[in-house]
Amino acid sequence: MFGTIIMDAYTIDEAKDIANFIEENCSPLDNWGWASAGIYSFWDYHTKEVLYIGLASDLTVRFKQHNGLLPIDDGACKYQQIQQYFADHKRLGYSVLVQSSLSQPIVHRNENLYRKFLDAPKGMPIPDYAGREGIENIKLAEGQLIESYRQVVGDIPPWNKIGGNIDSRTFASFNNYQLVVEAFSKGTHENFLMSRSTLRELAKNAKYSWFEIQLHGLRMMMLSRRMTFEEAISMQKQLNPSFEKQWSSIVDSKYLDKKIII
Repeated sequence: MFGTIIMDAYTIDEAKDIANFIEENCSPLDNWGWASAGIYSFWDYHTKEVLYIGLASDLTVRFKQHNGLLPIDDGACKYQQIQQYFADHKRLGYSVLVQSSLSQPIVHRNENLYRKFLDAPKGMPIPDYAGREGIENIKLAEGQLIESYRQVVGDIPPWNKIGGNIDSRTFASFNNYQLVVEAFSKGTHENFLMSRSTLRELAKNAKYSWFEIQLHGLRMMMLSRRMTFEEAISMQKQLNPSFEKQWSSIVDSKYLDKKIII
C-alpha cells in the first residue's frame, strides 16, 4: 500500500547515481525498503511545475529507460523531453510515491526468484497472486493523480499524453492534488506523507531508511483510513505494542524535525 513520497533532483551526469539510489530503496530483488512498483513524477527544479506523472512496475528500470540508460523506443519513454530539458536547465526534479514491500509484484527481474520458490519450471506460467495488489494500486493511483492535476491546473501534465486509468478518474479530488501531486515538487515539512530524507540520503543512511519504513506504516493508515498523523500514531501503538519503542527512537532522534533539502 502507498504512503511515502520521496523527493530528489539530479543533473544529467547524475542519472546513473539516481538509478542506483532508486534500486537501493525499491529493488524487486529483496524485501528491504519499498516495492519496485510505484508512481513517479518528473518536475521542473526551478519553477516546481509537475512535468510528468507515470507508473512503473519496476521504478529503477523505468527511470533508466527515460534517461537513456536502457534501450527502448523513444516513443515509449521521455528521453527526448528530458534531453531537451537539460539543454536549458541544470537540475531535474524526480519524486516517487512508494508502496510497502509487501505489495511487491512479479516483474522481469525477480521472475526467477519466484520460479525457484514456487518450483515452477521455465515456460510454466507463474500464479501471479504475489503483488497483484501492488500492480492494481499503481494503475488506480496514476489515473487519480493525473485527473486531480487536470481538475486544478486545467490540463494534464505537459509530458503526459493520456490521462491514465479511466475508472479511477472519478475518485480524483483536490486532496489528491494537494497531498501528493503538489507535494511531488513542493513537498513541505507540514505534509507527513513526505520523507524527511531524499532518495540518495535513504540509500546511504540505514538509520534514516529504517525510520522512514516505520513512518510508512503510519502513512498507509492515514491514506487508507483517512486518519490524521496523530491518529495513526495512536492506532499503531494500540495494534503493535513494539511500535512504542520504535516511535520513541524516532522522536528522540528529532528525525521529524529534519528539513527536506533538494
